[in-house]
Amino acid sequence: MDTALDTGTPGIRPFVPAHCGGWPFLDHEHDPRRLLTAVACVRFARRDGPLPAPTAQDLAAVLTPAEALRIRALDLPKPLPAGTLIPHRQAQVDQTVRLIAELIPDWAPLLSALPLVYVPMPAGRASVSASCFAWPQHVLLADAAFTSPAVLAEQTLHETFHQWLYLCEELASLHHPGCTRRITLPSGTSGRSLAELLGAAHVTVGLARMWPLLDVPAHVRDQRLERLDAYRRGCLRLIGHARPCLTDHGHALADRILEASA
Repeated sequence: MDTALDTGTPGIRPFVPAHCGGWPFLDHEHDPRRLLTAVACVRFARRDGPLPAPTAQDLAAVLTPAEALRIRALDLPKPLPAGTLIPHRQAQVDQTVRLIAELIPDWAPLLSALPLVYVPMPAGRASVSASCFAWPQHVLLADAAFTSPAVLAEQTLHETFHQWLYLCEELASLHHPGCTRRITLPSGTSGRSLAELLGAAHVTVGLARMWPLLDVPAHVRDQRLERLDAYRRGCLRLIGHARPCLTDHGHALADRILEASA
């Protein structure tokens, strides 16, 4: 595979989005299999060092959520909250993923190719859902995520977007190494990195595409789209100020988000 971390994996050239047909969810030509293969090669090398070329079984193994979490903890140890979704809620998530794939068929490969584990949000947390780079392929869902099919669809898609962008970040940083700049998102959430800002803007593109297709009352849909548009515009303004801190890959993603938002 011809992609790798910017820091370099022997025998693998640096990642650029074009190698995978563009960015996940933004480009129709994006090939999730190439991105997953690239990430698997990098994870395998991080875990096992400069060994002979990995087999297909080796690459599949490092793409399981449990092994992804173990490998990430080698560099970024952060305990994942314990627990599993009750079967009924897991079935709701599975049904929601199928619904999104039916609504937007060109996203179906992205919704099925990356195995994700959903766990309950710990009590006392304000978020409806959550992901973080330290927990690859794991998503936290609060009780509030299950209040309606539309809310669950939004939260599920939101976190799936984050998980695919985390894969890209495993191959190439979106902001300069050592960047300590923190920003407050338009939602009021503070202390976020520039990569998280790009991730937030990336999500708005997907939600704005999905919401018109959901079976909800018109006033609910229009109100949500209006709020998403305001949030997106706020993210784009912040990205404009953050440009000096972005890498070439960060600029490429910012440019693509701007183009998709036009």
